[in-house]
Amino acid sequence: MGHDETFNTQGPESLDDVRSADGGTDRSVEDSHVSESVSEPILEMTPRERAMDIFKSRKFNGESLRMGQVLRRVRETLGLEIADVSRKSLLRQDFLMWIERMEIGQIPKGYLTPYLRAYCVELGLPDSEVIAQYTLECGAVSEVRHSAPVPKIGDIAPPKPKWPLMVATAAVMTLFAGVAIGVTQIVKPAPELAPAPAIVAVNGARHSLFEDASEAERPLPTNLQLELVAVRQGWLEIRGADGTIFRSRVMAAGENYFPRLDAGWTVSAKDGGAFQWRVGDVVIGPLGPEGAAVFSVSVDQKLAEAAEMAAPTVAANGAGKATR
Repeated sequence: MGHDETFNTQGPESLDDVRSADGGTDRSVEDSHVSESVSEPILEMTPRERAMDIFKSRKFNGESLRMGQVLRRVRETLGLEIADVSRKSLLRQDFLMWIERMEIGQIPKGYLTPYLRAYCVELGLPDSEVIAQYTLECGAVSEVRHSAPVPKIGDIAPPKPKWPLMVATAAVMTLFAGVAIGVTQIVKPAPELAPAPAIVAVNGARHSLFEDASEAERPLPTNLQLELVAVRQGWLEIRGADGTIFRSRVMAAGENYFPRLDAGWTVSAKDGGAFQWRVGDVVIGPLGPEGAAVFSVSVDQKLAEAAEMAAPTVAANGAGKATR
């Protein structure tokens, strides 16, 4: 009996020890689950968030992008192909590729703005901001400024007949013509004598009879050797008057380029201070401000400035050769 009582008194204590041990094990498992849930990685950005980040920063993998490159990177980030955007926007695939390459010379004149707006709708981007920056970078601001706005469906009204206004205008014009003919028959002005040509004194070869011609009527000196020289490594793009790209790459220090003169060409660069205008050994000036991007700088305008700056040097060299 004494042995049985000893066994019964120790049984509950051992069971309590087991339960306490099990409870401790359960708590440790729950704690491990909590620690695992806390250590889970934060979710990555969605494709739409990454696309908007590229659009707002104008950068991809640390590289600055032009607006055409931004459109391409946004499209690729959203997982869209050119064919997908073409099918939804009803735009030709080659037009979309030219927009991304900023080769606007291939796009029909007057259609750049509506094409950009349709492309922005498919990508979910603000069209006004895209159009303003895009046209600024590719030199098509004048096309956008003069393009007629597309009326909304609610603003389109049926055309009104214009024949009453045309009839009234024709009657007024006929009346004025009759009055003018009658006046000319009654009052005939005396014939005007042409003024005699004035005698201009010419002092040798140093003066000219045509010295009074305005600067605007004088042709640009297309024989001037105007060139762009890279003083350090930098990206340069040269376009023709129709938007054709003749050069778009990074130029090394000391590399030069002779643009076509009097042809409406423009120059853009990411760093205006990385390039200089020169005529032979004469430095005309930098392409733009130091460290600032420049877009659509006129070659012909710089040619006129270069002609004025280079003329004294050329004249001095010619005089020196003549005195030898």
